[in-house]
Amino acid sequence: MQLLSTNNHSSEPEAVKAIVEGMTSEKMLIIDKGEGGMPLCYKPTFFHTEQNLAQLLLSHLSRPVAIDPERVKNWIERFTQAKGMQLSQQQLEAVEMAANSRILILTGGPGTGKTMTTKVITALWKAMGKTCAKRAYGIALAAPTGHAAKRLSEMAGLEAKTIHRLLEFDPATRGFKRGLDNLLPCDALIVDEASMLDLFLAHSLIKAIPQNLQLLIVGDTDQLPSVGPGNVLRDLIESKRIPVIRLTQVFRQAASSAIVRVAHQINKGQYPQLEAISNQPQSDCLWHNGGTEPEHGVQVIGELLQGLIPQLGFNPATDVQVLCPMTRGIVGTRNLNGVLQQLLNPPSLTKAEITRGGMVFREGDRIIQLKNDYDREVYNGELGTITRIDPTEQEMVIEIDEREVVYDYADLNEITLAYSITIHKSQGSEYPVVILPLYLQHYVMLSRNLIYTAITRGKKLVILVGSSKAIAIAVKQQNEQQRYTRLRERLSYN
Repeated sequence: MQLLSTNNHSSEPEAVKAIVEGMTSEKMLIIDKGEGGMPLCYKPTFFHTEQNLAQLLLSHLSRPVAIDPERVKNWIERFTQAKGMQLSQQQLEAVEMAANSRILILTGGPGTGKTMTTKVITALWKAMGKTCAKRAYGIALAAPTGHAAKRLSEMAGLEAKTIHRLLEFDPATRGFKRGLDNLLPCDALIVDEASMLDLFLAHSLIKAIPQNLQLLIVGDTDQLPSVGPGNVLRDLIESKRIPVIRLTQVFRQAASSAIVRVAHQINKGQYPQLEAISNQPQSDCLWHNGGTEPEHGVQVIGELLQGLIPQLGFNPATDVQVLCPMTRGIVGTRNLNGVLQQLLNPPSLTKAEITRGGMVFREGDRIIQLKNDYDREVYNGELGTITRIDPTEQEMVIEIDEREVVYDYADLNEITLAYSITIHKSQGSEYPVVILPLYLQHYVMLSRNLIYTAITRGKKLVILVGSSKAIAIAVKQQNEQQRYTRLRERLSYN
């Protein structure tokens, strides 16, 4: 909708008021009151979804969990001794609270032990009998993306699914099969990477959980918020209605990693201590002064992929992910993908290729899915590799998460090259090596949670390429886009 202005500026508020009143009377808007009585305009679907999500959560929280605290403490002691584990006081508190909480939020930065804590909670829930043989599964594990679900599965030793797969999305109805009339057949649920949960997905998930279920929500609020509407994880924490354990102690082993140290420094608004790049680096988080010109940054990235990366034992084609703040510009994803494709998967007589929308797709190329495709069960942000291009059948076969997915040529607008992707698209994933170009060309996007999210995607090595000024701006910039929600208030005031 476009609001029409007039030359008489004093009449503009009245014109806007009239439009709002007209849309409200036609039920295109719902007016709610915010802090200090400020009127807030909602699309009806947003209003009712937010309101219903709060009611569902409060209803779930109203049902206590009956357990024997001493028995839980004795179990934790026996389990940790048998496994040779030593939990921090915060972790112990989290495990104990998971036993007697209907919903628990576990949050914290890298190296603080979220993974280990989640592992112990999973084992505790198994010991509590939540692997009920009468049900399809007793403990369900889910995450917003395929990569995050795979990591969760490896950590917990149980099958994990994307939330869409858990809720059984039905392409015919464009909705989920699981809901109030068809609840999830489980006694406990762990949801990881919860910072990515938007309002509508969170509502669909909570709507599908049975009354007796216990829910563990795991996430890091300092990462980028969800791409979709809402600020769910932060609102749940700030409501103070749901128990929260915030892990802050960085474990000794993790503290030896410069990736972890740098991430925490950035999170505190400190300029990070970065080792300058060399032929024999001693750190797992490096900085290459790529100058102030983006063209130099492109050259540096190419040199790293041909030189230092293979010298350190990494495969440039499979182990490295270049993460960019933006798609546009010389060091944006579009340009870098063309450059890196030529470098890592150049034209060959043995490799079929096709050009679509000015982009060349070649067998062996790394690609990323750009939208949810429920028919193929491929979701936004999932990575794959082109294994076959068949010009006769007009088809492309892409291996995604160890399964082959067939695309018609007409559907190739759903994918793009993924040698370089945006930081937003990387959420929920981890890569052996991350290269992060940071230049003033990206000024409009530079922010603390953006660079923090990018650095925490790297498992073994992170290399920042760019100017110190751009890094400093990113670290200082905290003015995240305001998200107008009332979920926190709806939970707090009910």
